[in-house]
Amino acid sequence: LLPIHAAGVVSCAHRRSFSKHAASMLRSVCFRALPQRGLAQSKKKAKTKQTRKQAAPVEVRLAPSIPQELTKETRGFFQNQGRFKGLLELVFSPTDAKDTKEDQAEFETAKAEFDTLCERARRVYVAQEERAVQRMWRALQQLPEDLHSEAIASKPENVPEPLLFHNRYRGEIFRSLTDHEQRRLQAFHNLLYVRYPHSEEKLRNPDRFWIPENQVVSRQKEAAMAKKKIKRK
Repeated sequence: LLPIHAAGVVSCAHRRSFSKHAASMLRSVCFRALPQRGLAQSKKKAKTKQTRKQAAPVEVRLAPSIPQELTKETRGFFQNQGRFKGLLELVFSPTDAKDTKEDQAEFETAKAEFDTLCERARRVYVAQEERAVQRMWRALQQLPEDLHSEAIASKPENVPEPLLFHNRYRGEIFRSLTDHEQRRLQAFHNLLYVRYPHSEEKLRNPDRFWIPENQVVSRQKEAAMAKKKIKRK
């Protein structure tokens, strides 16, 4: 019950407190009576398929290189002190030369004659090559139109092995040399083989002689690895 003043009127403060108390009671009763509802389920977002972007092909720069296993004979030759000394004596002038001034003058005269003959032969060879090229183009120009286009589109064929110069005239040239010249020629062939023992392998498998630039080992690093006895990969 609300208190009544002497004048019989209920005060405003008591009315407000009574209304708040009644409202709280009603809310508590109503919430207890009403069934509880679950939270509304949010719609699941459709999973988007993540497509992996294909990486663009990376350009790998290549550098020429000779496989280590193909340089065994070259390294073995230069590591042999006797063979290396013989090569130096063959290529360079001897340190204890015994030639006289007359011998040197004779050598210079013979060398001048040799250079003159070489230049004359070179000019004849160049003139023959130019005439052959002119004849080739003249023959192509004289072909009918259908054969002309076919001749241009066709790929050149290799010269048969028996017709190559070194196969056709090798025996004849070798037999015309003296014993000393034959020994010098054989020494030259040996040096070529020591320097390029992999020439035939390079013709058969040229891709083997290219590696990525990041795998190239400098000579300084290779020498340091050799001292530490570290094998190259």
